[in-house]
Amino acid sequence: MAEITSLGAGSGLDLSGLVDQLVTVERQSRSSRLNVNEARVQNQLSGFGQIKGAASSFQDALEPLEDLAVYRGRAATTEEDGVFTATASAEAATGRYAIEVVSLAQTQKVRTDAFDSSIEAIGTGTITISTSAESFSVTIDEEGGSLADIRDAINASASNSSVTAGIVNSVDGAHLILTGTDSGEEAAFSVAVAGGDGGLASLAYVAGGDASAFSEVNAAADAQLRIDGLAVSARSNTVNAAIEGVTINLLAAEEGTIQEVTISFDREAAKEQINTFVQGYNNLLQTVGNQTSFNAETFQSGALFGDSAVRSLVGDVRGVVNSLGTNPNVAIRSLAQIGITTELDGSLSIDDALLDDAMNTNFEEVGFLFAGEEGLAAQLNTVLGGYLDSTGRLTTRTDSLEIRVEDLATQREALELRMESFEARIRRQFTGLDSLISELNNTSNFLTQQLDGLPGFGNN
Repeated sequence: MAEITSLGAGSGLDLSGLVDQLVTVERQSRSSRLNVNEARVQNQLSGFGQIKGAASSFQDALEPLEDLAVYRGRAATTEEDGVFTATASAEAATGRYAIEVVSLAQTQKVRTDAFDSSIEAIGTGTITISTSAESFSVTIDEEGGSLADIRDAINASASNSSVTAGIVNSVDGAHLILTGTDSGEEAAFSVAVAGGDGGLASLAYVAGGDASAFSEVNAAADAQLRIDGLAVSARSNTVNAAIEGVTINLLAAEEGTIQEVTISFDREAAKEQINTFVQGYNNLLQTVGNQTSFNAETFQSGALFGDSAVRSLVGDVRGVVNSLGTNPNVAIRSLAQIGITTELDGSLSIDDALLDDAMNTNFEEVGFLFAGEEGLAAQLNTVLGGYLDSTGRLTTRTDSLEIRVEDLATQREALELRMESFEARIRRQFTGLDSLISELNNTSNFLTQQLDGLPGFGNN
């Protein structure tokens, strides 16, 4: 048998191209089925991913509504900015208070007279700084007797939490500055000096006492204010105890100027959460609708059209939303009573006037509708958990689809192996055919030559 070095060389036919066409046709029929199945599964995975995302966002919107504190919040409103601000906790009673800021709390600050320089040696000894709450001492020796050394020793003391020390170099020389850490009269400090060479004696300081190197820049002072005409003092400019549940932050003193602060229910915060709840619910329904739709004109359907898990999710969520609260002792037991109703397309809408009226007349009852173990938020959270948890229906459906994707990938790999085997087989067959045709052509040529050589045959 003649050796064929190139498929088709023996027969003169394009057998290699024919083999490629046969392999393409065989692969295309099988691959098309895989492509269709893979596209369908990927669309379903995408659909479930979008629904899970919308359901998870809705679940996040439910979390704050489960806490009754949302409906017990208080808002503090001041007449104008600049003098004080106020915040209120749930313990604050609603009402109005007239506030006059007489003076602000101050930290104590003192400075020394001028010294020639911050590195000039002053003296040695022990410096003790005392407040009503603490006392600490630093020792100044011959190697560290300058203003800079005194400053560093005070700031580095592990026992010091009452003052900070600094140096200002002015036109007349270097000044040591001591500043109290806390404001208020109880944070006032004094400086005592003992031992050493006596060079530090002038640093001894007691407010209102004998003359010393220190002079007072600011006196330690409590904040002074009047609330409804009653005198109130506080160590700092943050006043916590004057009105229960109310924190007043003093910004400026304006004696003689009275401004009101109003403590009311923080309805806006609760209303914002309820709006987020409605938006989350509507977004979930819209997402489900997109994935389960069917167009009767084009006969096109969503990726999850007819899916039982998705239908069940919508039915369970709607069932809770349209149900009555289980607590018979509260007046508000349905969303409709606070102005939230269902439209024809299944979405929720809010009548702001009815919601405001419900909050103004019975604010905490609105909270009981959503919050607590029997509230709508907790019930919906339980329902959604049954679909979103690790063993939930949406999660298990997604897991099964991902397994299907892996199976399709395995089938595609197997298809490529089959195609390689198929191509090798038909190449062998066509190679044999090519060789046979080549031999037949050679035999035909030989016979023709022999016959042409016979006397008289060629002419006939």
